[in-house]
Amino acid sequence: MDPYKVLGVSPDADEETIKKAYKELVKKYHPDKYVNNPLADLAAEKMKEINQAYDMIMKKQTSGGAQQQRGGGYGGAGGFGGTGGFGGAGGFGGGYGNVKPTFELVRTLLNMNRPVQAMQVLNQLPKTAEWYYLNGLAMIRRGWYSQGIQSMEQAVKMDPSNTEYSDMLNNVRNRASSYNTGGGMYSSGPDCCSSMPCLCLPCLCPCDCC
Repeated sequence: MDPYKVLGVSPDADEETIKKAYKELVKKYHPDKYVNNPLADLAAEKMKEINQAYDMIMKKQTSGGAQQQRGGGYGGAGGFGGTGGFGGAGGFGGGYGNVKPTFELVRTLLNMNRPVQAMQVLNQLPKTAEWYYLNGLAMIRRGWYSQGIQSMEQAVKMDPSNTEYSDMLNNVRNRASSYNTGGGMYSSGPDCCSSMPCLCLPCLCPCDCC
């Protein structure tokens, strides 16, 4: 885990910037927003990751890591939510409460930087144009550019009037082309969030970076 990427700050960010980024993420995934919400466990997992990233960075900034166990993150060093998690061990499992697999859930997972789980949910959904579109986004987020673009092309072919699909496909093509070395495919391209920092959808950012 890259703690700086999780918090959305650069490695040379000062303490004030780090704390500000951390507080904003805590507000975004605060447990109060997920009371009686079936996505509470997912938010808890994200909160745990944020806490761990914050503690890792603060440890580096303190001499000898004296504050490693000071519980600087929300809910202590262990993170909010205890041993919660999404479907166990990071996967989308059948024991995840009453959450039904939907495209809305896939978008939420992409927004929370969970492309693997998003693809697991997609496996339970019909292959509509939206399926191919979101599948393409998930693949690109995992660095599988060639396959992701092909999936998004299928979405546009199935629903050519959808500007969300066509605009994103053009965006991805333009950005990915700069990493095409010697006419090769995109499948070995760099990480999406570092190389394509703003693959944003209306009300959704797959890399959680906009």
